[in-house]
Amino acid sequence: MNVAAILLILCLPSAMLAAEPATGGVTGKVPLPARTNSRIAVEKYTGSISGKVGSPPLPKAGVWIEGPGLTPSATPPPIQLSQKDYQFATSMLVVPCGATVIFPNEDPDYHNIFSLSKTKRFDVGRYKTNERPPPRVTFERAGFVRLQCEIHEHMKAAVLVVNSRYFTVTDETGRFTLRGLPPGTYELHAQFDESSKWNMPVTISAGRITEVNLTAPAQ
Repeated sequence: MNVAAILLILCLPSAMLAAEPATGGVTGKVPLPARTNSRIAVEKYTGSISGKVGSPPLPKAGVWIEGPGLTPSATPPPIQLSQKDYQFATSMLVVPCGATVIFPNEDPDYHNIFSLSKTKRFDVGRYKTNERPPPRVTFERAGFVRLQCEIHEHMKAAVLVVNSRYFTVTDETGRFTLRGLPPGTYELHAQFDESSKWNMPVTISAGRITEVNLTAPAQ
């Protein structure tokens, strides 16, 4: 190899020397159920709330793909789900298996987050802002976990635990897009609650966003 060729290689951008494999994506719409009337916001023991109650978070669904080589990392980073204005920050949080969720309380009153779901049963106890470090809960198994506040019964949310590193949540209309997926054929999943579930095979092609149709009845 002559000197000119060596100099040319040295001048090439690092991105060209170690190019990332091309990825693709998938987009579609989950048919979300109609929104129902929310419960009246009250404090269970005193009957009143000292602060302003915000609007309940809009219903959303979780979406993810499963397949060979898509399992989550051994130690996923912690994820935060706060309570503010006497509501959960979101109605649906999707996390990979093994993830830890932190539950900060940003209201002036006590909250108590618990779940009776089979996937994960827990009760973090009552706590105020800065009274102690926000509680942490680790979700080891895949499945749907319904969250409630024992003190404020109108507060509802869910943690969807998935065995994948590729996941997202829909917007309030049910639309979603997953990008940066390795090419291949996988199983696409979507879930709104314990009974509203969808799944279908999907083929991801490099440099392409695949459109899917999730109008089949929930299983």
